[in-house]
Amino acid sequence: MKQLKASVPDTLAEALEAACAKSGRSLSAEIAHRLEVSFTPADKPSADFLQGVALMLAEIERETGAAWHEHASAHEVLTWAVQLRLNELKPKGSTAFKDRPHATIASDDPYQLASQIEFRLRRQPDFTTSGTRKLLEEEHQRSRAEMMGSPRALLDTPQQQRKPKKRGK
Repeated sequence: MKQLKASVPDTLAEALEAACAKSGRSLSAEIAHRLEVSFTPADKPSADFLQGVALMLAEIERETGAAWHEHASAHEVLTWAVQLRLNELKPKGSTAFKDRPHATIASDDPYQLASQIEFRLRRQPDFTTSGTRKLLEEEHQRSRAEMMGSPRALLDTPQQQRKPKKRGK
């Protein structure tokens, strides 16, 4: 591994140290992680979408005179603009998921998935690459394997399968 010397402004160094404390990584590991993420290319449709959202932010602020995060109506304009763009980009076909080999959430309901993903990433921005995600993924795979081993598992919902059996007195 190559060692590099670099100088950064004090405010950036403080932000990196705060990120280290939150993520539990060393300063070197935090810098390497952030650099790796910044060099990981997004697929073209995703990159185009993100660029479009960045343009929307600037145009909404210019048009409304307020930043989306400072004014309720500017926020609503952004919400609508993003939703309209997503509607234009929606793929045709079934909304049912096929195999989800990296799943950590049992449900296939889009709202439940979105809620969990947003909550996890808000609380832990590096969740996607975290040990926590890896553990949840392994647990989900183990749980699915156990469920598939039982004929009853094919009939019950995941909530029913988790209920403890009542024992006689």
